[in-house]
Amino acid sequence: MSDAFSIVQDGAIARLTLTRPERANALGSAFWRDFPLAIDALNQAGQTRVLLIESEGRHFCSGMDTDAFTSLGKSDSAHDRFQFRANLLVLQETLTKLEQANFAVIAAIQGACLGGGLDLVLACDIRVCSQNASFGIEETNIAIVADLGSLQRGVHALPYGVMCDMALTGRRMPAAEAARYGLVSSIEADDAACRARAAEIAETIASKSPLMTVGIKRSLQNARDAALADGLRFIADWNAGMFSPAEVGEALTARMEKREAVFQSMAGPDASGE
Repeated sequence: MSDAFSIVQDGAIARLTLTRPERANALGSAFWRDFPLAIDALNQAGQTRVLLIESEGRHFCSGMDTDAFTSLGKSDSAHDRFQFRANLLVLQETLTKLEQANFAVIAAIQGACLGGGLDLVLACDIRVCSQNASFGIEETNIAIVADLGSLQRGVHALPYGVMCDMALTGRRMPAAEAARYGLVSSIEADDAACRARAAEIAETIASKSPLMTVGIKRSLQNARDAALADGLRFIADWNAGMFSPAEVGEALTARMEKREAVFQSMAGPDASGE
């Protein structure tokens, strides 16, 4: 049992519920520690044909727990940057386990699904949401290039221009727009209806051949994965070198003080060549 989520097995369907509604189900250290172990255990047991991911409370997930930002440090040395990249790859792999699992994964989404929450649901095979759902790359608003898969998976789930708009502005995408572009497969009237629809899809998939289910997952992933793998490695390399604790700190401080953040301008290469 984890402090971050619970798992209930019902025949061939497992239900994983995020259980931190008081923190809008922010993904803290307990989640990142326990989630990969739970997915591995379900995969190895072989009983699960479908995993349903849900959450308690008003919001599906507000992203990475803000407590994670208190220990950023300056990361100026090569050794620190190396460790930063290594840790980032571990977090990426945690969510990639959903794609590697030998069962289908369905997310039932209500309220806000931001940052790490969006990373999580984009690693699922099917997404359904309630009318009050909204999606956002929240990292943009705190001076971070999203690095756990939203950019790499999102560009396959959304049209390129829409993904650029969403990523560069940090805006929230409402449920209707998410459905229009195919980010979710259906919108339901309320949270209960959303969970019921996800359960209905799960029951249908669970009735099919599990070998066929894995074959479909692998075939679809095969058409996409070279670009995805390269993209995940690229952003790990980028943030290992370019992640700026100073800019993140300014963004967070400005948000708390309800003012515009002040960032250093980008300088181009010296035209003189000197």
